[in-house]
Amino acid sequence: MGGAMLALSVELWAARRSPIGRCRLTLPPLSALLCFASGGAWAATILDDATMRERVAPAIVLLVVEEGFGSGFALNSEGHIVTNQHVVAGSLGILARQGGRSAPAEVVWSSKRLDLAVLRVRAGGLPGLRPLPLAIARPAPLLDVVAVGFPGAANAVTAASAPSYNEGNVGRVVTGTWGSGALRIIQHSADINPGNSGGPLIDACGRVIGVNTGGASVSVSRAPGGPRIEAPSGVFWASFSGELADALDGLAIPYSASADACEAAPAAMLNWPAMTLLAVALAIGAALAAFRRNVPLAVARVRDGVLPRSRRGDSDERPSAGTPNPPSPGVRRIRIGRGRAMDVTIPSAKASRHHAELVVTLPGDTRQAAYVLKDRNSTNGTRVFRDGAWQRIRSAAVHPAERVRFGDYEIAVAELLRRAASPGAAFGPTTAGERSRPDPPSGAVKRNPGTGEVVRDVGDET
Repeated sequence: MGGAMLALSVELWAARRSPIGRCRLTLPPLSALLCFASGGAWAATILDDATMRERVAPAIVLLVVEEGFGSGFALNSEGHIVTNQHVVAGSLGILARQGGRSAPAEVVWSSKRLDLAVLRVRAGGLPGLRPLPLAIARPAPLLDVVAVGFPGAANAVTAASAPSYNEGNVGRVVTGTWGSGALRIIQHSADINPGNSGGPLIDACGRVIGVNTGGASVSVSRAPGGPRIEAPSGVFWASFSGELADALDGLAIPYSASADACEAAPAAMLNWPAMTLLAVALAIGAALAAFRRNVPLAVARVRDGVLPRSRRGDSDERPSAGTPNPPSPGVRRIRIGRGRAMDVTIPSAKASRHHAELVVTLPGDTRQAAYVLKDRNSTNGTRVFRDGAWQRIRSAAVHPAERVRFGDYEIAVAELLRRAASPGAAFGPTTAGERSRPDPPSGAVKRNPGTGEVVRDVGDET
């Protein structure tokens, strides 16, 4: 029974990590059976209004500074709070409030380019804080969103003991600037006002997809009949949460992230015949799993002896570009990213700290080595060039001759193997075998540093 439950847990995990999130024929047998029997999709689940408030409210804080106030939200259980950089810039003292409690907060990191800042309250300062996860998948137009925070117009006549909620939709994601460098910005229609700055933009599953920054400003221009005044409505801006996640990776500040689609919860369709079929399938699957795992292992131990393992649990054998079929059996995981502890370091700001892994299986006989590239929930994705186009992957078998891309950095699989075999080798000037694409142009939207307003969008949709 224990083996069956283990097999079920593995199958459920594999299905939940599916990039599509719905029943597919390519799922393992137990996953497909469970998925079709339940009639559902394993993805982030849309919350009802009551559950949304229960989950989101404990994460929201009111930030009081000398110049006024803004909003923020809890990032983890260690007291880190996210807000806008312009809310806390130049402040000599910051007070974070939640319900009837207040605690001093200090800035531990800020970025003028992203207009983001991370604060921290001392341990136990706000015991009611509960963190929110970041949704790092790029939001699609028409996605339902909720802006949460403390708008000043409302706080002028009501006590700011609880945040307010305003619904809207994602309009698009643009490449723009808050005045210093380009970043991805979400245009949405959920009303925000001064005071909402730094508060989260939440999807229907209770995850943060952006940090609210401002709205489109009133503009005055000359016209033949006199001055022309434009007062946009329903156009508001938020820094995409993927930009925040990228920065946190480099700062080693903990957070939780989700790349799953936000979908409605599946209707329960299990019945007794289906449950009986599941029980039989679980028993058969557990027996097959035990056979596949134990018999070949026993044979391998008799033939080759126990495989040597490194301190990470991997084989000590390191493949090289000139040895496609190493003689010793084993499995090695090559960690890829821009972090210093990686086996292969990617020199690009678009790559996540631990971006991907290349799993190399060395059979130890005349068969060819197998290579599987796995994305590690990176912000900008892992891609393989096939059929004349870049295809984003979660996990896929690759060939040494194929080209792969981590964020904007492109390289051949064979070159990755060579770099991993020579960990001391530094990346020199880019060549035809590896190149980093330039950042997207800035200028889609701009924020007025003096007023905090966002001027009219003049850029292209990304």
